[in-house]
Amino acid sequence: MASALARMFRDASAHRHRMTCDIQTGSAAPVAASGTLTLVSVIATDVCVIGPTTLTATSGGAGADEWDIDGGTDTLDADELVTTINGHATISQVVTASNVAGVVTITAKQKGVVGNFINISSVDSTITASAANLASGTGGATEAGTSITLGLT
Repeated sequence: MASALARMFRDASAHRHRMTCDIQTGSAAPVAASGTLTLVSVIATDVCVIGPTTLTATSGGAGADEWDIDGGTDTLDADELVTTINGHATISQVVTASNVAGVVTITAKQKGVVGNFINISSVDSTITASAANLASGTGGATEAGTSITLGLT
């Protein structure tokens, strides 16, 4: 990757092609958006939604969009949800999850405001989302920046 990037800059500076580089000049580092799902006595068939994916609690074996709630405590059930999220073919590309005492924290992998658009929810009273979307993602595309054009004019 580094050699490809160096070659691209070398070619542009030699006027072989034109490129525009956007450089973030803001002083604050981007922060990833996050939110929580709090589990309290979840039962089989309860669901939570992360982005476009619905995950369903199940008892006795879980499929791709399911997590097993046979742990006996909210913390153990939340551990299973975290394992499902972090191992999911789609969701794990966008977010990571962690658990403390039955509260699952969902964090966007991409830092900046873009994570604020990832929805989290549940229609069940046993799973409470902190908000409709992940929140508090800052920086990134909204930070001050400078555009530099190199190459052919």
